[in-house]
Amino acid sequence: MPLEISRNRVARPTKHVLVAGLAALVCATTLLAHDFWIIPDMFAFSDNAMMHVNGRQGGTKFPVGTAVPAERVIDARIIGATSSTKITDVAVEGTSLRLHNKPAAAGQYLVVVALSTRDFRETPAGVVRFLKAEGGAAEAARLERENSLQGLDSVVFTAASYAETVAEVGKGGPRAFAKLAGLRLEFSPLNDPAKLRVGDTLHVKMLGNGMPVANIGIEIATGLDSAAAADVSVTRVAYTADAKGVVHVPLTKAGPVMMRSAFASRKQVGTPKDWDVSRTTYVFNVVAR
Repeated sequence: MPLEISRNRVARPTKHVLVAGLAALVCATTLLAHDFWIIPDMFAFSDNAMMHVNGRQGGTKFPVGTAVPAERVIDARIIGATSSTKITDVAVEGTSLRLHNKPAAAGQYLVVVALSTRDFRETPAGVVRFLKAEGGAAEAARLERENSLQGLDSVVFTAASYAETVAEVGKGGPRAFAKLAGLRLEFSPLNDPAKLRVGDTLHVKMLGNGMPVANIGIEIATGLDSAAAADVSVTRVAYTADAKGVVHVPLTKAGPVMMRSAFASRKQVGTPKDWDVSRTTYVFNVVAR
């Protein structure tokens, strides 16, 4: 017998619900204008040690920030050269989201966290402002240059936020810096971040939906010293990928470094109003010579 659906029981949204929903969509650029990053307590842990990683948001005082709510985490993994393990010990502790995991073997590990996505409706100008605030100034310029949003009164987009970092466990062991997590926007280092010193250059390929993204922009921020004045904020330096999606980043300062980028893509052909906007960060450490 075919299943019958009773249409007269479907609840219709009230005017108040629709107005509240529209208000939430319009505030997208205000609500989401934050960097999200993860950074380990140490970039090198001893053998058989528990790895502790902080998840924070903010950006202007990196690596200092505020805690990301644990309920926003939809994916947390630790990826080794030959393994991928879900991180289940995730909770807010003090001013930071804390992730704990004990790798089974020595080696280098990639830690990846994805936050829950949010859907928004914005004007084309609002999408451009959002991208510029999220490390996507070059991406905003591309949309304007290509007239991708021309003629639209509004744009519906799904905003995704990802964060990655690398850390060592024990001495030696297989490397994992070249492993991919399958994110919509992903940094893929071509040389090992753990071996970089001041004066070296990091070569990193940018992948959007698994493919190299030509001419995409990224921004670099080095961590503020703990003694920095209260009114000092991180300085961001912008770089642009080449035609193969590769960015060459000279490293001039020791300490933690955060890369960030944003990427906009249509959900599917024929839906000019529906977009994915992905933001991602990658934190690694630079050692003094």
